[in-house]
This record gives sequence, structure tokens and C-alpha cells, in this order.
Amino acid sequence: MQTNNKKTVLVVDDEELIRELLYDVLEGEYEVLLAEDGEQALKKYEINSSQIDAVITDLIMPRMRGDKLLEKLREKNPSLPVIIITGFEKEIDVIKILQEPKVAFIHKPFDIEQLLSQLESLM
Repeated sequence: MQTNNKKTVLVVDDEELIRELLYDVLEGEYEVLLAEDGEQALKKYEINSSQIDAVITDLIMPRMRGDKLLEKLREKNPSLPVIIITGFEKEIDVIKILQEPKVAFIHKPFDIEQLLSQLESLM
């Protein structure tokens, strides 16, 4: 999956517009894989785990939420950088998630530069 020494980012969001936006923003610097929910993301991670360098995921999604996805990814790779984006900060225990290594939490609507800066600092 990695070509030209680009790092690979898995983007997970049930909103197609957000997935497309993140793809457009990231594709110049990174290889980008897309998933529309946590279950699909987990399958893509299992297939491409050796190539995926970071994950950007929404929190509230059908089938598997972002916090559950984080838990499953941590079982497979405890140091995988993960950025969780959401507009529903009261839905989860943010403090618990932020205690995880290599995890950042960004509120929607988010600033693209902030997201890119967080991604770079986690990797």
C-alpha cells in the first residue's frame, strides 16, 4: 500500500462528506484508506495492518463506535496513533481516552491545520 515512502492513514467516518474532505486534505502527504464505520475499519486494518501508520476516526458511527474501534485497535497495536473526531464530547469519558498513548481528541467542526498538526505530532 505504501508508495513513495508515504505513510498510510485510515480515515473512518459514517459521513461521506467528511471522508471525502479528509481524503482530499490528506492525499498529497499520505496514502489514505477509507471506511464508513468501525467494523469496516477493523477489517481494513486487519488486511493492511503492516501499512497503516495512523487512524482518524469519528466517535459516533453505526455498527461500531470510535471508542470501541480504539479498544480493538489497541489490542492489535498498542502504539498506533489515533485521532478521534466528534461533535458529541459528552458522549464519552474523554479523560479516559486521552490517557491512552498516542491518542488525540478533536471536536467538530475542526480546523484542518489543527488536525494535520495533531496527526504529524502523533506519528
